Amino acid sequence: MKGIFRTTSGEIASITGGRIIAGDENISLETVTTDSRELGDNNLFIPITGEKFDGHDFIPELLKSGKISCSLTMKEGFETAAAESGKSLIKCDDTLAALGKIAEFYRNRFSPLTIGITGTNGKTTTKELVYSVLSAKYNTLRNTKNYNNEIGVPFTLLQMDSSHEAAVIEMGMNHTGEIERLSNIVQPDIAVITNVGAGHLEFLGSVENVANAKSEILSGMKRGSTLIANRETECFHIIEKHASEHGVRLLTFGIEPGADFRPDSFKLTRSSVDVVYKGKKISVPLYGRHNVYNLMAAIAVAETAGVDLADAAAKLSSFENVGGRSEIIDRGYVLINDTYNSNPLSSLYALESVCDVFPDRKKTAVLADMKELGELAGLYHMKVGEFVAARKFNQLLLFGDMSEYYEKGASAAGMNPDKIKKFDSKDQIAEFLLSGLCEKDVVLVKGSRSMKMEDVVNRLIA
Repeated sequence: MKGIFRTTSGEIASITGGRIIAGDENISLETVTTDSRELGDNNLFIPITGEKFDGHDFIPELLKSGKISCSLTMKEGFETAAAESGKSLIKCDDTLAALGKIAEFYRNRFSPLTIGITGTNGKTTTKELVYSVLSAKYNTLRNTKNYNNEIGVPFTLLQMDSSHEAAVIEMGMNHTGEIERLSNIVQPDIAVITNVGAGHLEFLGSVENVANAKSEILSGMKRGSTLIANRETECFHIIEKHASEHGVRLLTFGIEPGADFRPDSFKLTRSSVDVVYKGKKISVPLYGRHNVYNLMAAIAVAETAGVDLADAAAKLSSFENVGGRSEIIDRGYVLINDTYNSNPLSSLYALESVCDVFPDRKKTAVLADMKELGELAGLYHMKVGEFVAARKFNQLLLFGDMSEYYEKGASAAGMNPDKIKKFDSKDQIAEFLLSGLCEKDVVLVKGSRSMKMEDVVNRLIA
């Protein structure tokens, strides 16, 4: 990732709380990167230590080759290389935290209306929807791809310039404290919590802890700012408590009475989510009940930000979502590619949506492991299996280490064991489907990102 920031090595040392241990404090810098393969002019290199790679390993060669003008470091041993190359070297305590400080300093040069988005599910789609409606009125910046973590968010902010009137920043996490750090960098004027569910329990332990972690988005917000939250999510009372303690205005969205922003009515089809809101029909080319919630969150942001509802509706009518999220593929039969990621809540949404939109068709669920559920993994896979049976799916095809738990849940809920099949490979699943699919059948494919269930989808559509 690469960002633009015209500064000096001395200013970087001041911003990060570091100290120059080699080179000149007046060295000019123009670009910032953490990737040795993506360097810009007069580059500041920030080495990040990850699970597989350590950016510090690239510092000597980058200095020697003259490809960078300055480097941060939190390790010893690079002073000689910096001195010999005439480049600057800055020692700091934590290079990842330093990146955040640089982004925060840079972000404070500008004053766009800033919307922060987090939640267990629907973050990216909601971010894209909010970007769409805000673009009806404002020149708007947003995260691209999956740049929603402690590296991606800072580099998103480093794309900001004086032309941006608004910014929509998605924030992801899997550990306590991550959203707090991101929020302090982003400083949202409006925050959205899409929902709270069983995600990252391996690290967070309980859904209550997930709610507390998502509520960390309030940390970077001023008193009197606005939080927009799902009124019907699990642990809403925890979100409500945090909002009160932080002195922010709480607005809610949902589909049931009691939410501040709810549709008068809604209709789901294979090609659109249609809502009537304040008597006006708003149609978005999305699929599934979960996207009613995402759409209402975007409408809530639009109204809060002063975007005309008719202008927002016009933008939403041509909306294009990110691939792999409830993507409908027609091959005579209907293939639903929902392979971007998976957790218990998103799985229930996906299964329910198939039944809502295709009630009278033969339905097959192809499910793989849901990751990062810790000690409760078996229980949650069983619950999803139970739901498959309860919603009368005709087949359940399984792949991964947790297949037995899906099977147990579905069997206990009354699904015919002959309709539940476990496979050793994704190729076997594709071959089985291709040998038996009929016109108008519906196939849902879903699994966590690391399971790469798009391999099944790609084989089916090849």
